[in-house]
Amino acid sequence: MNKVLKLRHIAIIAAVVVIAIGMAVGTVCHFLAGGFFNYGDEFASYKSVEITTSIPEDVHGDTAKAVAEEALSGLGAYQTSFSEGTGLVPNKVIYKFYSSASDAELNSAVDRAVQLLADKGMEDGTAMLHVNEGFAGGSWQLALAGIALASAVVFQGIYFALRYKLGMAIAAFGTQVASVGLYAALLALTRCPVGLEAIAFTAVVMVVNMICSAIFFDKVKRSYKDDSNAKTATLELVTLGASASVKPAAVVCIAAAAVAVILGLFSFIAAPAAITLAPYGAALIAVVCSALAFAFICPASYGELCGMDRKLKS
Repeated sequence: MNKVLKLRHIAIIAAVVVIAIGMAVGTVCHFLAGGFFNYGDEFASYKSVEITTSIPEDVHGDTAKAVAEEALSGLGAYQTSFSEGTGLVPNKVIYKFYSSASDAELNSAVDRAVQLLADKGMEDGTAMLHVNEGFAGGSWQLALAGIALASAVVFQGIYFALRYKLGMAIAAFGTQVASVGLYAALLALTRCPVGLEAIAFTAVVMVVNMICSAIFFDKVKRSYKDDSNAKTATLELVTLGASASVKPAAVVCIAAAAVAVILGLFSFIAAPAAITLAPYGAALIAVVCSALAFAFICPASYGELCGMDRKLKS
């Protein structure tokens, strides 16, 4: 912690650089890879080609898969799926493409698939292009979540200003902003799938930050009020408080990470597929952002503001 405070300007600059890189990558991906984030199905805009064949003519769907492979394999699908028909439900192959995929190429591929189905005697087979337009920015869930999270930050600022010091409240606010920015940047950089659960994980970032910040500021405030520290340099007291809060804050972060791992394990056992683990990857990223914010951003930002609080010693 002593090194972090000595290099506090570098710590703050490093956080800004990471956020800037994440924003740049997200902006590029917005135009080239389907979205600023790698949106889940509830938010994603994409195009898909669906090929179906009836069970009597194509018992296990092998023909549907062969036609899809021949007509669509070279067009850059980012996800493929197959469901074998049961009863009246036909075999179905779906290829998903980013929304930037060419309509002309996809329509041509659909025509090619229809011709291949006809050549193989699958007159009742179908090949269709679908366009799904996601509206993540207009989702009412996001609007309500944004209001709730902003209210939590305001409440934290008021509480910290009353319980601790004004500089601590300002530093805590800056830490929250930076940690949420880091979370968004790392989601954009890692391309971890983002769905509605990301809203809850943003709350995890903020709650863990609140707890860790409260632990840190409580240690520092006690050192301010200790008369034996009257002649000790303010930055040294901040360093001592930060060092004393490392272990309890680490316990909080490790506990949050353990919960994410355990829930992910149970989910994977229930549905063994890589996509099942994606939300819990986002949860771990949230915990990592909280830990980084506490370890670097919080002490670094307060290192710039501690002088004003020492003058307000009570």
